[in-house]
Amino acid sequence: MGVMFQIQGLDAAIKHSNRLAKEVKQDVQEELNEFADAVSALAKRLAPADEGHLRGAIAPIRGNGNLEASIVCAVVYAAFMEFGTRKYAAKYVATLPQDWRTYAATFKGQSGGSMDEFIQAIMAWVRRKGISGDRTKSGNVSNSRSSLDKQQSAAYAISLNILQNGVKPHPFLYPAVIAEVPKLTERLKKILNK
Repeated sequence: MGVMFQIQGLDAAIKHSNRLAKEVKQDVQEELNEFADAVSALAKRLAPADEGHLRGAIAPIRGNGNLEASIVCAVVYAAFMEFGTRKYAAKYVATLPQDWRTYAATFKGQSGGSMDEFIQAIMAWVRRKGISGDRTKSGNVSNSRSSLDKQQSAAYAISLNILQNGVKPHPFLYPAVIAEVPKLTERLKKILNK
């Protein structure tokens, strides 16, 4: 004599489990998207701003059910601002967790442009800041040849200093991620413990 089992409602249980899994996946995706939005917003506030290009280039890329979301910063110098360069980068990056160190290493040795572009960018910055330029009676920076020569000398000195020593880091993305991860973790725990 054999033993016979009859399980009733198995199809319904499987459908219910599949529906729950789909709902959890949707909830997790929404939380990841909200995380990307929050990190982007905070990173924009933390990012250094001269003309606002860096801040304006930070944006979330929301996932569409693939359980991922990203934050991008579409300016070539974003990593140089985040991690610094040369000796400053070496010192700062050494304090980061291994996954961030690995990520930072992907930018090592990269160039943000040509030497001419670099000098021109520094010169434009010096002019915007009014560094070393002669002043007019109204307090504006003069456009005289003498004033431009002084600004060019300052830009050259600043450029040499950057080439020799690097740029100090101005972290904006890492602190934003660190600030938002605990919130994401708590929200995901609530979803998974439903």
